[in-house]
Amino acid sequence: AGVANVEAKVLRKARKLAVAVGGLAGVFGSLVGVGGGVLISPIIANACKTIPQRVISGTSLAAVAATGSAAGYVYYTSGAVDLTSAALIAVAAVATAPLGARATKVFDCAMLRRLMAYWLFIVAPLVPLKPYLMKTYAGTGPDGTSATGTSVSPTTPDATSATPDVDGAEKPLWRPLRSSDAVLVATGTVAGFASGLLGIGGGTIVTPLLTIATGLPQLSVLGTSLAAMVAPSLIGLAQHARMGNVDVLMAAGLVLGTTLGSSAGSRLALELPDGVLEWVFCIGMLYLGRKTLAGARATATPAPAAAAVAGAKAPQGAAGAAAAVGGTASAPKA
Repeated sequence: AGVANVEAKVLRKARKLAVAVGGLAGVFGSLVGVGGGVLISPIIANACKTIPQRVISGTSLAAVAATGSAAGYVYYTSGAVDLTSAALIAVAAVATAPLGARATKVFDCAMLRRLMAYWLFIVAPLVPLKPYLMKTYAGTGPDGTSATGTSVSPTTPDATSATPDVDGAEKPLWRPLRSSDAVLVATGTVAGFASGLLGIGGGTIVTPLLTIATGLPQLSVLGTSLAAMVAPSLIGLAQHARMGNVDVLMAAGLVLGTTLGSSAGSRLALELPDGVLEWVFCIGMLYLGRKTLAGARATATPAPAAAAVAGAKAPQGAAGAAAAVGGTASAPKA
């Protein structure tokens, strides 16, 4: 069932919530470095339980694409995007995002929401783990080399960003391929499928694996992750639109909210202590996962329950009919 089959009053409620939910997702997403879809999808699903999950997944990709485009451009103009890594992730994700979108037709609403809940449970711990990974790997690529293949020290600040050197020479944004790039391709494959299936950007798994595989500094990891998921989100959005899973008005509200929220969150991030928000976000994701899983179970319960009730009534009806027949048959004997 697509947008056409959603009740009008439920759709109106989702549209009214879109700006606020998008704003919340934009603020927290920019603070902890993940896309807004991982918050938008479960919040809308829990607030509007009768909206099919495939509609939420398809519509939320508009916000993911908008956030990635706006923030990714800012990072790119600051030289904080590794174009080679972004391209490898994007190419793999573009190939699997439409497959994820089409897979929403295979699963019913309850199963899709269970998958979203399981995804939240899996990726929630990766958010507070990210600062540790940044301290351990940021600034050093595989075998102690930078993104450009030169030897760097683990403590070298921003050693892999495409910013001018002290002598004025600008480091290239493109770099040679290396064996660790296979991790990026695999990451893009999973993130793209999850993006199309669940309506998320995949930043929760892209950023930690990107850090380990490339050793990029924090800003470059965030910028590269955002830039890499723009094209897959747009491809997934287009596929969902063809399937009738995108509500234009809700999508517009989400885009507006995430744009405003991302701007506010970026400024707020400069004043808040490191590490605290990651744990708050982790706990929030676990809570949303629990709520989403409970909603999935509630969605799946009515059908078996109805069958059980029908089954219980059937023997009673048969027994009643037999009794009535028996009573009718015994009446002449009396």
